[in-house]
Order: sequence, then C-alpha cells, then structure tokens
Amino acid sequence: MASGAGGWFRRKVPRLSGTLHIRDVTGHELVVPLRGRASVLTAGGTGLRGYGEVWAVHTTAGSPTAETRLMIVYGHGDVEGERMSGLCAAGETIELDGVRFTWRAPSLPSASTRVPQPRPPAGNVPRHLERPARRAGVDR
Repeated sequence: MASGAGGWFRRKVPRLSGTLHIRDVTGHELVVPLRGRASVLTAGGTGLRGYGEVWAVHTTAGSPTAETRLMIVYGHGDVEGERMSGLCAAGETIELDGVRFTWRAPSLPSASTRVPQPRPPAGNVPRHLERPARRAGVDR
C-alpha cells in the first residue's frame, strides 16, 4: 500500500471505540467492547443466533463536522442477502432482525472538569534534586 493510501484509509475508516450493548428477542443482553476498525458478531463469540459485522463510518464525508456512526449489519440467516443493516449514532438504539443494538461511545470529560495543576517543589529540597539527573554525553 502506498504511503498516501494509508492516511486516506485512516481518515475514511475511523477506529471503533466505546461499547456495543446488544439485547436479543429473549431479553439476553451482552456488552461488546469495540476496538480496531471492525468487529464480527458470531454465535460462538456473542451467544446470538445470527451473524453480524460492525464498523465505524463518517456520515458527512468531507465536512469539518463529520459525525461518526456505527454501520451494523446483522441477520439470523447464513445468506448475506438476508441480513439487515443500519446506522447507529452514539447513544441511540437500532433494531435489526429483532435484536436491539445500542452504541455507547466513550465519555469525554466535560469542559468544566477541573484538571489539577502540578504542585510547586518543596522549599526544603536541595536544587540538585529538583531536576532530573543529567545523562552521560547529553548537553543541556
């Protein structure tokens, strides 16, 4: 892959983050952590009766306010044409083939969250202990 193509791919296919909460028709609920660029939902891995795939997409391509959503494809049948698909925004729920999917994006600290400042050095510490030790062969 050319070096420019890798940057294009990273911009066009965002990384998954947060958790996907899944509730099937019987009420069985599970939480799947999302990471990487795509996730596969199999009967063996999730306990669901069907097969699904999840990946993140930008819904407003080329816009500075691009919104990321999850593209979820899921179905009970083994045939690809029998699967349903839908876009799921953060905090929303969609239903595909009787199964409810809710994406909970990782929470970011609010603007009002106070970040603690570093403490000033104690007045009784010798100056040579206030700075990191010099490494051999490195001028500062």
